Amino acid sequence: MVTSFAWPHSAPTSCFLRSCFVLCFLSSLLNSLSWDSAHAVEGDDCAIAKTAIERASELRGLAVVKSVPCKLQSRDEVEAYLVQTIRERITDARLEHESSVYKLIGLIPRSFKYREGLIALYTEQLGGYYDPYREYYAMARWLPSVMQMPIAVHELTHALQDQHFTLESILDLEHLSSDELMARSALIEGDAMLVMLDHRFSKMGGVPLAKRESVSAFVAEYLAGVSLQASGAESPPALRASLVFPYTSGLRFAHALLRNGGYKRINRAYRELPGTTEQILHPDIYLSGTHAIEYFDLPESISGIGQRRYSDRLGEFLISTLLSTWLEAGEAARASAGWAGDAIGLYSSEGGGRLGAKWFTAWDTEEDAREFFEAITKAYAKRVGDPGVLTHKRATFIDKSVGVIRVSISARQVTLDFGF
Repeated sequence: MVTSFAWPHSAPTSCFLRSCFVLCFLSSLLNSLSWDSAHAVEGDDCAIAKTAIERASELRGLAVVKSVPCKLQSRDEVEAYLVQTIRERITDARLEHESSVYKLIGLIPRSFKYREGLIALYTEQLGGYYDPYREYYAMARWLPSVMQMPIAVHELTHALQDQHFTLESILDLEHLSSDELMARSALIEGDAMLVMLDHRFSKMGGVPLAKRESVSAFVAEYLAGVSLQASGAESPPALRASLVFPYTSGLRFAHALLRNGGYKRINRAYRELPGTTEQILHPDIYLSGTHAIEYFDLPESISGIGQRRYSDRLGEFLISTLLSTWLEAGEAARASAGWAGDAIGLYSSEGGGRLGAKWFTAWDTEEDAREFFEAITKAYAKRVGDPGVLTHKRATFIDKSVGVIRVSISARQVTLDFGF
C-alpha cells in the first residue's frame, strides 16, 4: 500500500502525525475502487502535474494562483525527506510525552517504540508529497502510471488549498490540541478526497458526489483496501485507525458540507474551522453551530508525582479508538458519543522516576457520562485481566506497568487517574 502525504498537514495519530503530515492511503483506495486505467493519463513523470492541477482547479472551483513545480523522486529521496522533517520539526520531548500519555491510558502498548514505530509506519506507506514551505509537489517515481494522475489531483488540491487558505496557519502545532488538529486535518483531507473522486467519476461518466446521497460505499471500499493491503501490521491498531480517520470521516464530513452548499460551503469551512473530531463524526453538530465545549484547568503539579510536563485534549475520536481496543466498535462509538470536552495532563518527577496522568472528561448528559464510565471500566477490566474494585461511582484497577488506575463519576464528569 502506498501513502501520499502533504507537509504540514496532519494525520491524527499523535501530535507528531497530526502536526507534520497528512498521509493518504491512495493506492488502497484506487485499487479498491478499481480505477479505470483506460481513462487515466499515461505517464510516470512530472508532465502530468500541470494537467492535474488544472483538473483539480476546474473541479474544486479554486483558481491556480501560481504554478507548482514537480520533482520526480525515488523512494529513498522521499524517505530521507520524511526523516529529516521529523528531526527538524518535532522535539524528542514532545514525542516522549505523547508516547507516555498514550501508553498510560492504553492507546498503545507499553512495549511499542513510538518514534521508531511511527517512522516505520510512515516510510512503508510513502507515495509522494506536497511541500507548501518550498511550494513543490514530489511525485513518487516507483508508482504505476495509472495511479499517478489521481494522486497528483489529490496532492495538488492541497496546493490549491494552501494558495487560497494558507494551511500552515490552519494547522498550528504550538497552540492547538490534538483534537483540533485532527478535526482540521479531516476537513483538508476530506476536501481533497472529494476532488479526487469527482475526477474519477467525471472520467468514467459517473454521477458527481454533490448529487450522491452518501459516500459510505466508497468509505467501506477504502477501509477494505486498507485492511487487505496494510503493511504496517505490527503497528498498534489505534495508530492505523488514526491514519485513515481524515480520509474516511473527513470524506463523510466534506460530503455533508458539499450537499449543503457545494464547494462554496467547504470554502466557508476554512473560515469557520471545525474544532473537534465530534464535529467531523457528526456533521450535523458542525452545521448547527450550537455545540459548546467544556474546558478544564489541569493542576500544575500533583503531590507525590511531580510537575505537569504535557497537556492535551483527545476528543471523541481518540476516546472511541481507545475503547475499541477492548470493546466492539459499535459499543465504543456509542459510549464516546455525547462527548462535551476533555483535558489530560502528564506529570512526572524531576528525574522522571514517577510518572502519572490525570484525565478529565465531560459529557452532554449524566446518562452519557454513565455510559462512558461503564464502558471504560469494562474496557480496563479486560486491559488488566481483572474486574478490579467497582462501585456505582468508582472503579480501581492495578496494572503492572502503569500502577493504580482510578475512574470516578460525578454528575456529567468522569475523571481518570493513572499511576497515583
